[in-house]
Amino acid sequence: MKIKEGFVTREIADTIVAVPTGKLVNEFQGMIQLTDSSKFVWDLLQENTTIEEITDKLSKKYNTDINTIKGDVEKFINKLKSFNLIEE
Repeated sequence: MKIKEGFVTREIADTIVAVPTGKLVNEFQGMIQLTDSSKFVWDLLQENTTIEEITDKLSKKYNTDINTIKGDVEKFINKLKSFNLIEE
C-alpha cells in the first residue's frame, strides 16, 4: 500500500501539513496535519509498504515495542483509507 501521488508536505508555523496538488485537489479538498511520528509513517507510505514494515521501522526509530504502536499505525492508515488516499 502507498499514499496516492499528488501530495506535498510542508512545515507551516511549526505544524507539518500534507496538501493535495494537481488533479488530486478534486478528490481531496483539505489538508492533513501530521505529527512527527505520523510524518515518519507518511514518508514510508511514499513507497509500497506494509503495516508490519511500518511498525517495525517506527518501533526502531522511537525505541518502542511493536505491539504498543501497531494499533496507532493501523488507526492512522485506516483514517487515510477512509479519505481514499491509499493505493493498495
